[in-house]
Amino acid sequence: MNRTPCLAISLCVLVLLATSIACTSSSSTTSTPTPTQTVADQPTPTYSPLTSLPSIAGVVEKVRPSVVYISVEYLQQSFFGNILSTKTGSGVVLSPEGYILTNYHVIEDFRSIEVVLPDDVVTHEAELIGADSLSDLAVIKIDGEDLPAVEFADTSILRVGDWVVALGNALGLEGGPSVTIGIVSNLERAFPVGEIGESEAAYYDVIQTDADINQGNSGGPLVNLEGKVVGINTFVIASGVETAGFAVNASTARKVYEELTEHGRVIRPYMGLQLRTVTPALASQFDLPKKSGVVVSFVAEDTPASEAGFEIKDVIVAFEDQPVTEAYEITKMLWQYEVGDSIKMTVWRGNDEFEMWMTLGERPN
Repeated sequence: MNRTPCLAISLCVLVLLATSIACTSSSSTTSTPTPTQTVADQPTPTYSPLTSLPSIAGVVEKVRPSVVYISVEYLQQSFFGNILSTKTGSGVVLSPEGYILTNYHVIEDFRSIEVVLPDDVVTHEAELIGADSLSDLAVIKIDGEDLPAVEFADTSILRVGDWVVALGNALGLEGGPSVTIGIVSNLERAFPVGEIGESEAAYYDVIQTDADINQGNSGGPLVNLEGKVVGINTFVIASGVETAGFAVNASTARKVYEELTEHGRVIRPYMGLQLRTVTPALASQFDLPKKSGVVVSFVAEDTPASEAGFEIKDVIVAFEDQPVTEAYEITKMLWQYEVGDSIKMTVWRGNDEFEMWMTLGERPN
C-alpha cells in the first residue's frame, strides 16, 4: 500500500496545530521588534557583448579611391636567357600630388612602372622616387593634382584584437581593389634574414593579421575603422591551409615614406653588428654568460661597433638603460637616434658586466 498521501495529511495536521499554538501565544504577549539587517546591493557586473560585426562600407568608400593597381615590366632570368615579364601589385596614394607608397619587391628590377587608379581608364607612367630594401618599401610618383589620399594612423594605440581592413588588387583581378576584414593578431613579430645587418630581423616592426592577404595585395594598405593606414600589406606565411598575413607597421612605414620623399633614400644610423636573440638553448650551445638578452654574432670591420670594441659573444642586456631581450628591440630603438649620436649599451662578456659607448655611423646603401 502506498503510504505517502497519509504521511502528508499527518504532517499538515501537525503544522496547523503548531500554527494555532504560535498564534495564541503571540496574542498574549508583547512582541519585541527584531532589528532588520540591511544588506547593501552588490553591483551587477556589466558587459558589452558584441551584438553585430562592424560595417566597413564607409571605410571602403573612404579608402578605395586611394588604392592603386601597379603593373611592372622587368627582366626575368630563364633557361633561354632574360625575358621581359610582368608582375602586379598594389600601392596607396599618400599625397594629392601623386606620391604612392608600395613594397620594394613590387617594383624591384623594374624597367617600367604603370599605375591605374580605381574606376579610371587612364594608365599613368610612374617614376621611382626612392626604395628601401631593408623595410621592403618604396615610393613612386605619378603626375596629378588633388588625387584622393589617405593618412597614417597613430599605431601606438593599436591593440591586439582591433579590427583592421586590408585592401589591394588581389591576384591581379580586374574591377578594382579587393577588400578583406580581420583583427590584429600580433604586434611584435620579427623575421630573420641571412644577410649581415643591424640585427637578425629585417622585418622587425610588422603587424600580424588574420585578414586575408593574397598575391597582388602587396603594397596595399591595412587600415583601421577610421580609414587611416596602420600598415602596408607585405607578405603571407602559409602552412598547409592555414595562412597569416603581415603588414609593415605604420610607425616604420611613415618614417621610411618621409625619408624617401625628402632624400630619395633612408638615412639610417648604423652600428655594424649582427645580433641574435639569446635563448636558453643558444646560451648553452655557445656557453654565453646570460640566458637572455641579445648576443653579438658578427662584428663588421671598420664600423662604429668595431671601433667601440665589441666582440663576438658579447651579450647586450640594456640599450640606453632600457632592458632588451629581443634583437628587433635594438633595431627599433635605433630609429630614435641620428647619425653621429652616442649611445650606451650594457654588455656582459664572460663574467664581467660593463657599459660600452658607440658613436653611430650612417648605414651603407
